[in-house]
Amino acid sequence: MEQLIVGIDIGASKTKAVAVEKSQIIGFTSVQTKNISKSAIRALKMVLLAADRRCEDVRKIAISGGGARLIGNTLLELPVIRVDEILALGLGGLELSGKPQALIVSMGTGTALVIALDKGGRIEHIGGTGVGGGIIEGLSRRMLGIKKFEKIEEMANRGVASNVDLTVAELIGGPIGILPPNATASNFKKLNADTDKNDVAAAIFNMVAEVIGVITVMATKAYHLEKDIVLVGKIIQSIKIAELIRNLMKIFQIDVCIPSNGEYCVAIGAVKSII
Repeated sequence: MEQLIVGIDIGASKTKAVAVEKSQIIGFTSVQTKNISKSAIRALKMVLLAADRRCEDVRKIAISGGGARLIGNTLLELPVIRVDEILALGLGGLELSGKPQALIVSMGTGTALVIALDKGGRIEHIGGTGVGGGIIEGLSRRMLGIKKFEKIEEMANRGVASNVDLTVAELIGGPIGILPPNATASNFKKLNADTDKNDVAAAIFNMVAEVIGVITVMATKAYHLEKDIVLVGKIIQSIKIAELIRNLMKIFQIDVCIPSNGEYCVAIGAVKSII
């Protein structure tokens, strides 16, 4: 049996791991990030269980993400190679999408934008925003008394964002420029103490999707990658967020690629960087 390589991405909220054998992914897992070292060990054990493999099958571990710097040179006595997160994100985005070049938008606790060109020969971090899954959870805790993402999404699906947000039509009476009349002119402008909580949840989701979507559009136009946008990370796995971003992109006549298993992008890219 060919020995495995395990990729681990230690993020602010989640630690993700993949097991790769003969260039094929044979196991995935995701655990809550608490104690960084313990979370990495737990993710390693769980991905091996998912892949039906043992520690002695592992050749090396590629670790990336914000917590990687706090891991030593070994994990469960297995050799660890630390991989720059931007490099891993770029390589992972190309691998997941099958594209030779892309603007990769990683949507986790916050959001990072990376361009990967020349089949990964050039990878560059071009910016990002603090808007992401963290703001959904934080605002929902404060405004709705709810912290579980799945519950917030359920509420957002029942709510109507335009009961909270001011639309272009309400502001000026019709469309303006490229914006249709139902586009958002001002997030949360109509919020008051009596606003339905489902509508608030919908508005929170709408704001996050719009902020990420708009900076993505600006970046892809700047780098002429309008046909090569890849959205990865945890919150793009949300059907609601994906729908909102796709709808926004239609205004700009841009399509996006949302690959399966995109939340494991950095872990996959970490492995890709060492094989």
